[in-house]
Amino acid sequence: MRPATLAAALLLAFVAGCSGGGDANTPGDGEIPLPPLASDSPATSAPAAAGVVYTLSGELCEKADQSPLVDLYPKEDAARLVNTEKLCVTRRTSTERSVSLTIDADLLQTEAAAKLFVETGRRLAKRPYTDVDGAGTDAFWSSDKDDVKLTSYHGNLVLEVEAAVNVADGMPADIVPRLVRIAAGTYAKLAP
Repeated sequence: MRPATLAAALLLAFVAGCSGGGDANTPGDGEIPLPPLASDSPATSAPAAAGVVYTLSGELCEKADQSPLVDLYPKEDAARLVNTEKLCVTRRTSTERSVSLTIDADLLQTEAAAKLFVETGRRLAKRPYTDVDGAGTDAFWSSDKDDVKLTSYHGNLVLEVEAAVNVADGMPADIVPRLVRIAAGTYAKLAP
């Protein structure tokens, strides 16, 4: 058994033994409702074929699809906070407000390992989550007043896309569909 597979299996066994009661799928206070996609928004979908094997190279911010945020936050800071092949942390602004965008790409050895990674994240979630379609496989999102995070996988790649705002600025009401489009577009751009 490979070390990564063994570690994932041990983590899953630990989580199964520690999981408590409560329904993690029940939305909590401060959770942002999932509005429908705007009809005038172009739909970008992740590549259809499961089992695709991703490889990463170059800087993720250059390849990530940030276009779903451009109409609300047209300017991106010139100096990104982090820009490696697996992590993009940047800030986008408008004249009135700003959003921090984090895209974390976890490249695993197999699709089964990616699935286990996402399932384990679901089990360990500290805040209620909601399933969503259109952003890879097994996508779900969770939120609080200033932060929304979307997690999914496609093939051997796990994407975690997170938007954070200053509470005074407020989170856009349609942030979840925007994060879904960011994830789908990023999978499409990274597809081999």
